[in-house]
Amino acid sequence: MKKYDINIVNDKNTIEIEVRGSFEEEDVQNFVRDYQSAVSAVNVEDFTLEVDCTNMDILRQEMIPQLENSFKMYKESGFNIVQFNTKSNAILKLQLHRLARNVGMKNAKIVEV
Repeated sequence: MKKYDINIVNDKNTIEIEVRGSFEEEDVQNFVRDYQSAVSAVNVEDFTLEVDCTNMDILRQEMIPQLENSFKMYKESGFNIVQFNTKSNAILKLQLHRLARNVGMKNAKIVEV
């Protein structure tokens, strides 16, 4: 099963990413390739990046550095807003907040859906 989907929604000026489960190294490499392809197709300054984390597992310690690199990639892309949607999961929300803070992502918001 594919662990993510990336969709460009032009009428909402949004790139939507859905993340499921936990990523392995190969998943990370494929995700970065697909993400960069999607981002290169739009003017990111006018877009919101919306990441659906509702089906994402709590982060294992060994995956945190790779996810931090993804957060750096989101920040460097230059989106207007980066929004992470979560369920009521205090641990995952804390992990996402910490990662955003660690990379200096000031335009991030975490929304419980």
